[in-house]
Amino acid sequence: MNPVRTLFLGTALAAAALPALAHGDEDHSEPHPVAAPMAAQGPRAEAQTDAFELVATLEQDRLVLYIDRFDTNEPVVGAQVEVDTGTVQALATQSSPGVYWIAEGGLGQPGKHPLAITIETEDTADLLTASLEVTAPPAASTSGPKSEPWMAWGLGGTLLLSGAGLLALRRRPRTTAPGTAT
Repeated sequence: MNPVRTLFLGTALAAAALPALAHGDEDHSEPHPVAAPMAAQGPRAEAQTDAFELVATLEQDRLVLYIDRFDTNEPVVGAQVEVDTGTVQALATQSSPGVYWIAEGGLGQPGKHPLAITIETEDTADLLTASLEVTAPPAASTSGPKSEPWMAWGLGGTLLLSGAGLLALRRRPRTTAPGTAT
């Protein structure tokens, strides 16, 4: 095989393998937004009684309530759900089985927001209390993507050595086989 081709192939393979290098318990891959932790999905509150369990999440401009029966875990359908946030008192609208919502009504502001939720079904009525804690959004980062300095140095060194090798191959005198004319 031609030495120049071998050098180019080796350089390309070395440069392609650099991002795969990891050490210790470090993960050098990009995070996947699909697998975001629950804390990153927004503020949430939980409450339960002997009859019901509830998870309340703040999603965009709504407070969404997921309500099910405590003993069977089946969604609560057709209930009258009233939410008191301390500043707003509203009847929740059912959007799907076991899922109710109200307009957020100021709950998006940072702080602890007390919630009192009254749930009335045909056979049961209960009052659940919870606290929704909303934190201030993190300050926007002005820095670009995180770069690994060792990766840049390694790639630069590989390219520099490849260039020096090519120069050395080009400058070496060509030898001809005995008995051939030049």
